[in-house]
Amino acid sequence: MPDEPRISPEEADYFRTIEERFCALRGAPMLLSPRDWALIGEWWSQGIPLPLVLDSLEEVFAARTRRGEETGRINSLAYTRHEVLRRGRLHREMTASRRGEREGSAILREEMHRHLGRVARGLLESGTTARESGREAFARTLLEVAAEVRRIRKEAKAEGWNPMAASSELENLDAEVMAAAERALAERDRLRIEEEACMLLDSHRQSMQPEALRDTRSAIERRFLRRLLGIPRVSLHFEV
Repeated sequence: MPDEPRISPEEADYFRTIEERFCALRGAPMLLSPRDWALIGEWWSQGIPLPLVLDSLEEVFAARTRRGEETGRINSLAYTRHEVLRRGRLHREMTASRRGEREGSAILREEMHRHLGRVARGLLESGTTARESGREAFARTLLEVAAEVRRIRKEAKAEGWNPMAASSELENLDAEVMAAAERALAERDRLRIEEEACMLLDSHRQSMQPEALRDTRSAIERRFLRRLLGIPRVSLHFEV
């Protein structure tokens, strides 16, 4: 009987991390089905980066929260499949463009146009929620950034469009949204986010360099902030 193929530590970590993040976002533990495990295997085989998968899961759950729908009712990883694949396609096209292989290609323009449409809708939904909760200044920022995203989306359809310049613009807009979110955050929520980030990192403190620990904690706090306020990622970059 032939030996079963050995799973590398990197592949095992890929599967385990996706499972843990999915269950954490649901807010309740759940055993993944064989279909779910097969889906993670497809993502691994296709070379979809782990941070991109995690970021996609975050956005799918954040979108449900913005719509007032229960996240615990998502009972299969397949619910996130289209978002993961959509972002995976955009990532591949952007990577190829950075290498100069398909600068301003029609495929990239179409993927960017589709992606930014979803981002703009997410910002508008978040703006409505912020206004309803009394965060007027934050709501204005979200609506202003949504208008800028729509402008970039329109430009992406034109010949001669520069994807690298658009990526830089989107990164700046994302930083603007996050700065406004931090200003809008209630003190009790800020303390809760800091507490949760510290708890999550507690077991790793001894094995991480101070700079890495600081950067990781900052990334986790931003992730929690996005989740709490239902903020879509404007930047094309992703983080764990």
